[in-house]
Amino acid sequence: PFPATSEQLFVEMADVMAAEGWRDAGYEFVCIDDCWMAPARGMFFFPRWPSLDSSHPMVAPLPSLFQVHSKGLKLGIYSDVGNKTCAGFPGSYNHYDLDAQTFASWGVDLLKFDGCNSGSLELLAEGRHMSVALNKTGRSIVYSCEWPFYLRPVQQPNYTEIKQYCNHWRNFYDVYDSWNSIKSILDWTALHQDSIVKIAGPGGWNDPDMAISPQRQHHWVFIVFLSQLVIGNFGLSWDQEVTQMAMWAIMAAPLFMSNDLRRISPEAKWLLQNKEVIAINQDPLGKQGYRITKDKGFELWERPLSGGAYAVAVLNQKEIGGPQNFTFSLTLLGNGLACNPACCIRQVLPASRNWGVYTWVSSLSVEVNPTGTVLLRV
Repeated sequence: PFPATSEQLFVEMADVMAAEGWRDAGYEFVCIDDCWMAPARGMFFFPRWPSLDSSHPMVAPLPSLFQVHSKGLKLGIYSDVGNKTCAGFPGSYNHYDLDAQTFASWGVDLLKFDGCNSGSLELLAEGRHMSVALNKTGRSIVYSCEWPFYLRPVQQPNYTEIKQYCNHWRNFYDVYDSWNSIKSILDWTALHQDSIVKIAGPGGWNDPDMAISPQRQHHWVFIVFLSQLVIGNFGLSWDQEVTQMAMWAIMAAPLFMSNDLRRISPEAKWLLQNKEVIAINQDPLGKQGYRITKDKGFELWERPLSGGAYAVAVLNQKEIGGPQNFTFSLTLLGNGLACNPACCIRQVLPASRNWGVYTWVSSLSVEVNPTGTVLLRV
């Protein structure tokens, strides 16, 4: 049997999200990752939650579903295109319509659909079928697929096709609570930006990473959030946490947290709930940012925003030494148009302050800590 505390964990997270400003900041989903299923289809842990037929695996923690919805939050769940999930639990292969209907009947609002144990490109492409099945339910369910990540070692993903079926899609390895992991994701994104940036926009987004949360009880793993932002854990320094928040906003990444909101520090909470950063991430123009230049350990990124504005990130990739200045011409921004003839510049991270008005021919000098980022709105 599952530990009795499992359902309590979901309820407590939902309580904190509703009571401590997370929902109001825009974090809407409480998401359950792998391992929620019974070990085999037809096994039931909670008979009061009937499935559509006995072939469906019964969810263990879903009695807390109504409490999640009653707090104005939404529920995310996990499945896999293959016979088994990454952790060896029953997948959705050959049961796409049944599983989609069951998820809709439970009031699920997001499905993360993995690609483990797919075995072939043909089976991996069955992710299309789950997309169609979700739409047939008539319920609005965000579809998060991992299709391109599993496809890329064999062939270049067709992102135009993938966007037809998925609302966001994973491109790279799991994120971990370490600077090396964050840095590798940024390096990969910059290397492939010519193929991935242009496809991102309303309705379909590049997802830098997906992984499991560190919530573990006994030999079962209970996943509370899809993992994107590891801010609030223990592996990153403050400057590195600022970098992740700033760069995920620049990349227009879906913002999911993987942390324990009951024990998060005030600094991490301030960063994750920062309204200016979230506004950049959620900008209605819906364009993904990209790296403009890399020079002597510094990177300059920009993201076009609505109203002719730009978000600009100066990232210091150096891991030793102290703060250093990076100086660049404002003519680099927006193909020379961002500050033509003049612009106002406001620093958003690591602290908010106005920098004033600059002309098109000005240069900007930005002091950045090692592994840190300064995020500007121009």
